[in-house]
Amino acid sequence: MTAAIVHQPVDSPQIAVGAELRTRIELSRIILIAAIVLHHTRIPSELSLYSWDNLGYVRGFIQIGLLKTAASTLTVISGYLCFSSSFERKPISFLSRKYMTLFVPMLLWNIPMAISILAFQWNGQYLGKYDKLIDGDILNWSNAILGLTEQPANEPLHFLRNLIACNLIALCIAIPFRRYPLFSFSLILIVGIHNLDSYIVIRNDILIGFFLGALVASMRIDARSIDFLLPITVPIYLISAFVIFYFKVDFESIWWIGHRLLGFLAAWPLIGYLNKTAFGKLSKYSQFSFFMFLSHYYVEIMLFHVFSQFFTMEEFYIFFILSGPLTIGTCIVTQRIASRFAPSLLRIATGGRA
Repeated sequence: MTAAIVHQPVDSPQIAVGAELRTRIELSRIILIAAIVLHHTRIPSELSLYSWDNLGYVRGFIQIGLLKTAASTLTVISGYLCFSSSFERKPISFLSRKYMTLFVPMLLWNIPMAISILAFQWNGQYLGKYDKLIDGDILNWSNAILGLTEQPANEPLHFLRNLIACNLIALCIAIPFRRYPLFSFSLILIVGIHNLDSYIVIRNDILIGFFLGALVASMRIDARSIDFLLPITVPIYLISAFVIFYFKVDFESIWWIGHRLLGFLAAWPLIGYLNKTAFGKLSKYSQFSFFMFLSHYYVEIMLFHVFSQFFTMEEFYIFFILSGPLTIGTCIVTQRIASRFAPSLLRIATGGRA
C-alpha cells in the first residue's frame, strides 16, 4: 500500500501526498459537504427543536450536534494540504490561484442572492440583517457580497471568506510557522480561543482548524496516525453532540471549540475506515462537491418554496427527510448539465474545480 506521507529532507517544506491519502481526502470532501448540505436544511424559527413535533429532537441532534462540525473538519484538511506544498516560495502564483479558486466563486455565488434580497426589499419585504440593501448601505452590501464582518447573502459561503483569510495569514507566517510549528500553533490557539481575530477570521474554529492541519503537515505527522482512535472518538463525539444540543451550549464557548476538534478526531478515522470499504467508491463524486457547496443554498430555498405551496409547517418533517437527498441530487444533475452546455461558465463559477 502507498504510504500516506513520504518524508522529505528537513530543508524541504514539500510533502508528497500518497494515493491512499489522496483518495481519503476526496472521500472526505463529498461526505463532509453532503453533511453541510444536510446541516443547512432550513430550520424555521417558529418550529421548536425541543419537542417531538416535526421530529424536533431528531433535527436538532443531527443538524446542530452532529453536522455543525463538518466545516471545521474540512478546514483542517485545507490547512494540511496548504502546508503540504511549498506555497510560500511562489507567493504571486499562490495568491493568483486563491483568487481564482476561492474569491471569484465566492463573489459570483453571492451576487445573485444579494440581488434577490434587493428585489424582495423593493416589494416591501424585510429580510433581517440585509434590510438596508435598498438604501445603498455600503457596509451591508460589502457584507452581503463579501462577508466582511458577518455572513454573506449566500450564508454557507462565509467558509470561503474565512478560508481566504486563513490562506493570507498562512502566507505571512509560513516561514516561522514551519520553523517553530508548536510555538506558532500555540499562539494561534490563544488568538482563536480569545477570538482576537474576529475581524480577520470571523469564525475562530476555522482559524484553529486550518493551522491544526498546518501543524500536522509542518511536523510531517502521518495523517493516518489517529486512525486507532476510531472506537473511542466516535462514541464520545455522539455523547458530546447530545450534550451540545440538549443543553443549548453557547456556540462561542470553549466546549464548542473542543467539540469541533472532537468532530475531526471522529470523522477523519471514520472516513479512513469507510475508504477501505465499498463506501470508498463514493470518492469519485468528489468532482461534484465544490459545485454542491456553492449552489446548495439556492436549491434548498427553491425546494422550500415548492414545499410551502403543497404542505403546511405542521408537515415540515417531510421537507426535513427529503430535502437533503433532493438537494444533493439536484446539484449533481445541474453540474452535469452545465458541464455539457456551459463548460466555460462552470469552470469560472467553480474556480476551475469542475
